[in-house]
Amino acid sequence: MNRYALTFRVRPGSESAVAEILSDYSAPPAGRPEAARPLLDRTSVFMAGPVVVRVVDITCPPAEAIRHLAGQPQIRAVEEQLRPHLVEDRDLSDDASRRRFLATSVMRVVASRNGHSGHLPRTAALYQALPRQGGEVARLLAAEGAAPGCGTTVFRRRDLVVHLVESSGVPPAVPQAGLLAPHVRLARPMTLVTDRVVGAMA
Repeated sequence: MNRYALTFRVRPGSESAVAEILSDYSAPPAGRPEAARPLLDRTSVFMAGPVVVRVVDITCPPAEAIRHLAGQPQIRAVEEQLRPHLVEDRDLSDDASRRRFLATSVMRVVASRNGHSGHLPRTAALYQALPRQGGEVARLLAAEGAAPGCGTTVFRRRDLVVHLVESSGVPPAVPQAGLLAPHVRLARPMTLVTDRVVGAMA
């Protein structure tokens, strides 16, 4: 199983409309009906202000998953509704646009620790690092580790860092806020917009 995060921004003032669009659509097919393992396992969408982050657990490269999703009527309808709200336009039905979207949106996994099985509730926090401090913010979060029975993943794209926690308990809304304060200009919890287990894999 591979975990990826993709991030994009929406126009100021459109956050509520975008959250409604992303929370209210039918789940697409998991893909690979002839295979033992589906393409898609789980997808979670978080928002913090105009920043959208989609975390996906998949069994294929991101380009293959995006290509599969772009062919699904549910996703095409969502994309058409989203386009007026996007800071950077995209057309997932177009090969060049898909490649450009992936090149500008995929966040690097800095650390991922899974101390549990199954699908636990997810929370996330967003950190907007000071210039040239993104690496240090990600490093400090990655060094925190995961509590027994929990999972954590740290994603980074330039100065944007996201800390994902999977836990049946109640983790801190913004982990390591005090430690990271000298390195960030913004640290805030993200709102979970949707969380779906698509492929029903344990």
